[in-house]
Amino acid sequence: MNQGLPLLEELCGDYLPDTCFDIHAHLYRRGDGNDSLPQLLAGAERSIGFDDWKSSLRTWMGHRVPSAGLFFAYPKADLNIPSANDYVLSQLGPSSDSRALLLVSPSSNPESIEQQILDCHPKIAGFKVYHCYATRRNTQQAEIGEFLPTWVWSLADKYSLAIMLHIVKPHALADVTNQAYLRTHCETYSNAKLILAHAARGFCADHTVRSIRSLAGLNNVYFDTSAVCESPALDAVLRSFGPRRLLFGTDFPVSEILGRAVSIGDQFVWLDESVIQTCSDGRVKPWLVGMESLKALLTTFRNLQLNSNDAELVMNGNARRLLNLDQSSDSKTGARYQQAKQRIPGGTQLLSKRPEMYAPQVWPAYFAEARGCEVVDLDGRKYVDFATSGIGSCLLGFADLDVNRAVVRRVQLGSMCSLNAPEEVDLAERLLEIHPWADSARFTRTGGEANAVAIRVARAATDRDMVAFCGYHGWSDWYLATNLEKSGSEESHRVDRLGSHLLPGLDPAGVPKGLAGTALPFNYNQADELEQIVAQAGDRLAAVVMEPFRFTEPEPGFLPRVRELCDACGAVLIFDEITSGWRFAVGGVHLHFGVAPDMAVFAKSMSNGFPMGAIIGRQDVMEFFQKTFISSTYWTESVGPVAALATIDKLSDHFVHEHIAAIGGEFRSRLLQIAQSEGVALRISGRDSLQHIQFQGGQSNAVSTLFTVEMLKRGFLSGSGFYPTYAHSTTLIDQYCRQAAEAMKVVAKAMESDQVESMLPGGPRQTGFARLVK
Repeated sequence: MNQGLPLLEELCGDYLPDTCFDIHAHLYRRGDGNDSLPQLLAGAERSIGFDDWKSSLRTWMGHRVPSAGLFFAYPKADLNIPSANDYVLSQLGPSSDSRALLLVSPSSNPESIEQQILDCHPKIAGFKVYHCYATRRNTQQAEIGEFLPTWVWSLADKYSLAIMLHIVKPHALADVTNQAYLRTHCETYSNAKLILAHAARGFCADHTVRSIRSLAGLNNVYFDTSAVCESPALDAVLRSFGPRRLLFGTDFPVSEILGRAVSIGDQFVWLDESVIQTCSDGRVKPWLVGMESLKALLTTFRNLQLNSNDAELVMNGNARRLLNLDQSSDSKTGARYQQAKQRIPGGTQLLSKRPEMYAPQVWPAYFAEARGCEVVDLDGRKYVDFATSGIGSCLLGFADLDVNRAVVRRVQLGSMCSLNAPEEVDLAERLLEIHPWADSARFTRTGGEANAVAIRVARAATDRDMVAFCGYHGWSDWYLATNLEKSGSEESHRVDRLGSHLLPGLDPAGVPKGLAGTALPFNYNQADELEQIVAQAGDRLAAVVMEPFRFTEPEPGFLPRVRELCDACGAVLIFDEITSGWRFAVGGVHLHFGVAPDMAVFAKSMSNGFPMGAIIGRQDVMEFFQKTFISSTYWTESVGPVAALATIDKLSDHFVHEHIAAIGGEFRSRLLQIAQSEGVALRISGRDSLQHIQFQGGQSNAVSTLFTVEMLKRGFLSGSGFYPTYAHSTTLIDQYCRQAAEAMKVVAKAMESDQVESMLPGGPRQTGFARLVK
């Protein structure tokens, strides 16, 4: 019967773990089943229990047979549901890790069900609902609410339980009423865990493929693989939600039927043993449904190039985390960061991602997955990012499907070769179309590079050395030279002229001392300071580089006055739009202010997390790219331009800047109201689309750290700023604010009792550049 075992074993290889968990299996007394189920055991009075499940699966899974599972009764209309549930619970004894779902119907008694949950904790993991308990004649047409009562959602939300749902209607997930129901209820009952059986009933794979994105952004929806015999539905789940939302299930005893489900047109059919052998004149020997389903899953793993760690999550780890069976206290995330501090000077590549900048010893240093607003660390802990969204780089949200699709296509076709990427020409045209004041474009892959290139070109164009600047512009020599002491200076302490330009304490060690005095800072909205620089060094000034906006609005006339001063002295005006670009408008914020620079630089959100930087400008300045040597191999790869083009298209088509402004505005007003209600002084500066959060008072840094620590406990990344994205929603704002209200109570109580610092495991966060103590 299992003639396919050699091939299945070959497909498995060393890919699958030795220990699996079956998230979808039925246990039942013989009389509680139906005639379509396989006759696993002889004798009409026998029952199908835990031992039968394990021995049957062993015949085709071999040593990989699951050690535990999530079990529930086989649903049928005339079933004695309480008795069937009791039987399932009685079968859990052989496995301490196995759990049960209570089969419930709209006629079940909510009070009795809740009491049973309390009496049997933790063996009961949630609920199984089924369309056969809807009251209509043809239950395959039932709306979800007809067989999934609201009280089930309420109990699942109250006790953080799972709901196993087999959706129906002819188009399953592709039915818009099903989509609306799922989104509304998952958002309303965010503590409930919804498992969509059969990859959202993807027996006709196209139903799941074309509609999976309708569930994007839901952090409490999961999918099982049970009895799905074709890979596209599984592929769609993994592409959209990643390997941590898919769970291996067999649908035992359906797994023991010979045959498979096959997509045909816009529907599907089940081909059983007799049909297959009739159509093939007996030459084709069918496999078990369970084997067909596992083969489809393995095919999907390989098509997506997942590794054995990903496979382990799907086959075992995800179920154990979902059911709170993973009790490991070791922190892979923390251990990896300790290792990094021994091997990587400074611990991280970017100062702004150093955990000590948020909450020492608590902030998760590494991510395994990031999608939408959700981040998963190396230990499987999930967080919703209400901090910087990739230091401002992921304006659409993490792993945006449209951008990723364009990038994956380019990678599969080849992203680097001996010739040039045609997409860079398309990107140049797109940028110049958006910025009609500019004539040409050049590209880098990071913002720091783009700024350094722009300064080099400005110096070449003017044959001058000095630069005036305002704001933060990266790590390059030209910028850090500001903190060099001038020759003959009587200052005995280290100067920190950059202290008021976002990051204090930047040490210019390694910057040539001959650059001292070449970079002159002025403060935002202080035109008089720039006037003084121009008066003293205007004929030596190559460029004025500044952020046209970060957290402070320009005062009337400030930016036009900067433009006038540059024109008067012949300096090149460069707008650094690395942080502000695309967030406030399609293009740069300078378009909103109506002041055109001579050059502008972009990076970060222009390509939604993929490395890409750009310099655009007027021809009389940009022509000096050909008079100074600026060239780099990896500026010619094609992933960056492709990602930028896809990102810009989506920013334009979906009015993203309007969405994030609305989200940011709601966040600001509600968080300020929460702080005020607890008597905590809080200030939020900046525009709604880019906010800086400051707790006020003498312990502000420690208080900010404590709030971050408390929000981490509640599943949110929260720091000293909020960078809203297209993936943030009002529902996520609701969830954040509910938890922020509780966290703020803790903060207020700690402040009142003067216990703030004692509640910080690693002390207050760092506020600037400092040596990392290992």
